[in-house]
Amino acid sequence: MWMMMGLSLQSMLDLVAAGISLMIGLGIFTFVASVLCSAAFIQNVKSV
Repeated sequence: MWMMMGLSLQSMLDLVAAGISLMIGLGIFTFVASVLCSAAFIQNVKSV
């Protein structure tokens, strides 16, 4: 089925690996951003 669409098994594995690494990278970015936003929010609450 995939061969008819011009996608070989290697390219499918490459896409899966790229998707997994993208999810890991975005997860780390989201975690860092949430920690920074939480710290900024706590600072603003303390100053009020």
